Amino acid sequence: MQGNNLRRLFLLSCVLGVVGLVIFYLATTSKDFNQPKKTFAELGGDFTLQSSEGPVSLYDFKGQVVVMYFGYLSCAEVCPNSLAVLTGAMMRLEKSHPNAIQGLFVTVDPTRDTPAELKEYTAYFHDDILGLTGTVEQVKSVSGQYGVFYDNNNLSDSFMEYSVSHASRFYILDKSSKLITAMSHTTTPNELAAQIRELL
Repeated sequence: MQGNNLRRLFLLSCVLGVVGLVIFYLATTSKDFNQPKKTFAELGGDFTLQSSEGPVSLYDFKGQVVVMYFGYLSCAEVCPNSLAVLTGAMMRLEKSHPNAIQGLFVTVDPTRDTPAELKEYTAYFHDDILGLTGTVEQVKSVSGQYGVFYDNNNLSDSFMEYSVSHASRFYILDKSSKLITAMSHTTTPNELAAQIRELL
């Protein structure tokens, strides 16, 4: 009898644990489960976010090829590696196509990443990569426009205080600010440069 009670208690704790995880996920994810998944053709569009110099709209860069990447400042490896790839691609093209490419780094952690910190961070990589942030709702809206979903996870028991799980892709827009393709963060600088060159 005691074994049965322990088994029931164990099953109840498992169920409560799963329910707790679901509630936590729904509370921290940017994905709106009430909205149908967008096709790639439906992604993209203009937006306005905040840079260290003030408001910036995507359409401000019409006439340039834009490469946009969503990440956050405390991202340990993937984000800096991706920005290094973007920098490598831009450096391969800037002599033959000066001022023709604009990089945008959009934070998915707007409560922590300030415009000034984003400016300092992107300056380590390339002068033509601009850091952007906004309110939580603004960033969530822009992320949704581009099919980018992310989860803010508090890791109080970890050596890291938190992490943000997020899609890691380069979003490439042509000179009319139309989204053309998305490439994985595992793309090489040469591959990214080749894709950008097709739009110049």
